[in-house]
This record gives sequence, C-alpha cells and structure tokens, in this order.
Amino acid sequence: MQYLYYNMNCEVTIGKVVFDRVNSITIMSSIKKLADTATIVVPRAFNRATIAGKPGSLEKRNITEYIKVDDPVSIKLGYDGNLEEEFSGYITKIGADIPLKIECMDEMTLLKKNNFTRTFASASLMELLNYIAPEYTHEVIDDVNLQKFTINNKSGFQVLELLRKNYGLHSYFKDKVLHVGFPISLIPTQNHRFVLNKNVRAKSNNLKFVKKEDVKLLLKAISINTDGGRIFSEFGDKGGAQRTLHFSNKTLEELKNLAEKNYKSLSFDGYQGNIPGWGIPRTKPGDAIEITAPKYSERDGRYLIEGVTIKFNGSDGFLRENKLSLKL
Repeated sequence: MQYLYYNMNCEVTIGKVVFDRVNSITIMSSIKKLADTATIVVPRAFNRATIAGKPGSLEKRNITEYIKVDDPVSIKLGYDGNLEEEFSGYITKIGADIPLKIECMDEMTLLKKNNFTRTFASASLMELLNYIAPEYTHEVIDDVNLQKFTINNKSGFQVLELLRKNYGLHSYFKDKVLHVGFPISLIPTQNHRFVLNKNVRAKSNNLKFVKKEDVKLLLKAISINTDGGRIFSEFGDKGGAQRTLHFSNKTLEELKNLAEKNYKSLSFDGYQGNIPGWGIPRTKPGDAIEITAPKYSERDGRYLIEGVTIKFNGSDGFLRENKLSLKL
C-alpha cells in the first residue's frame, strides 16, 4: 500500500535515559572532517521517558539531573517506527538555556583526552596509530612511511590533525574502527539514486549544473614515497583555483597521469552544490550518488558524496542534505 505521508520517529539514548521526543536534531558528517557531530535540542522536562530501563517521568524535574558530559549518546531516526542509528558518540557540552541544547561528538572525542610526547626516528602510519590509539582497530587505506615524526605534548586528535595538515591523510571512525587514508583512495561501496523533481527537495535545492570551461582549476598532485621523499606534478588551468591531492609510492610518470585523470573528475560538465532529500535513502559521506534529470538526460551523472547534514525537526521534517564532490 502506498501512503501519502510517513510519521517521523526518533529514539535518543543518553546514558541511562531514553526519550522519543525532541525539538530538533542536527547531525553533521564529512570525509573532510575528523569528527561527526550532533546537536540535540530538547525540553528540560519530559512527561515520558525511560530511565535505567524502566518507564518514568521527568515532569517537574530537570533532565540535567540524569545526564552529564561524557555520557554515551545514540541517535536513531526513521519513519513509522523503522529506526536506524544515525549517530553514536558522547556528550561534549550541555547548554544552560531553555530549551536545552546538548552538543555531541563521535568516538574522536575520546582521542582528545589523551596526551603524548615522543619522537619517532622513522615510523609508518600504522605504527603511529598503534601508539596514539591502541584501543581501536585501524583500517589504513594508505600505509605511508612518515619518516621522522615528532609529537610534542599533543592529544591523539591533534596528531590526526597533523596528519591531515602535513600529509593530506584524513581520518574518521566507522563502527568504532579508525580509518585513515587519502580521500582520493576512497572507493564508494553504496550507490544511491536521486531523480530530480521526484525524490529531491526543490525548495531547499541549491544544485547547479556548470560547464567545465566556466570552472578554472589547477590540480597539484603529491606522492609521499617509501623513503619519505615527495614528488610533485601539476595539471590544469594556470591561475585557476588550486586543489591538492595526495598519493603514496608513485613514479613521476604515474603521478602525471593521476593528476590529469583526477583533473577530469574535478573539472567537468556536471552538478555542483548540495542535493537535499528526505530521510531515505540513508546516504553517508563516501557513498556515491547517481543523479538523473528526466528532461535533461545528457546531464545524468554519478558523484562522490563529500558530506551529509541531517536535520530532524518540525519545519524541515527529516532532511538529508548531501554535498557533492568529484564526478565518478
């Protein structure tokens, strides 16, 4: 049976408290950022909640009596009772205003709480990760030789920031597994189909179709090789906006070919911007999105999703806003 509308549902678990009503939820995730974040806005008191596994009420009581910073958080969202977890992490801040704003971060928040000082004479990426985050399983997409690497009174989170800034290596958690590698090495495992004027929200759509001749781009490719040395190659439009891509263990000829290939993925006739949809399909950063335009089939294309912002509230409903990256 086809329904004209679906009922939005949520289940938020914070510590030992579970509730199914919120003012709003916003979840932000991106392959360009270390951590996923969530903001939950709720009333300070609930008539109905589950506390320590038992039905209860927080009426005339403040929810802050039951939750605290560092409590684990799980956010499940869906339609008609079909819920899936959209965020897992910990409370980082509890506001003082009414309604109550609760700010959260994923597993990365725990890597902000340690501290290291050490100099490696020569270290691989995997060796470094085993040192700063030994309690986690690691998925290394590109096991780069970092050569001499110095950590001077920095947290694990700050070390991962150094890897992003100095080596172009991006880190993220998925199911509590720490993934580290070059974004260009990501291979989408999920494909989602969006048909314009069907499952794309027209009112909040800032999607633009652009011609490659209108977008000037200069691509700089860097390869970090086994001996710790770096080689460079450029391809594109002189004076154009600069983008840098990182690779490992490539020859100069291979790097030139990769620079040209990726230039064509970044400078193209195609869509740019954000494509907004509903709660389903459940897109994630790193997935692929296939866009179809019924009246303009020549514009059809497949793109990497760089980031997803989820909004769950009375005005937006259940919204997923997908930021497009390179053309696949």
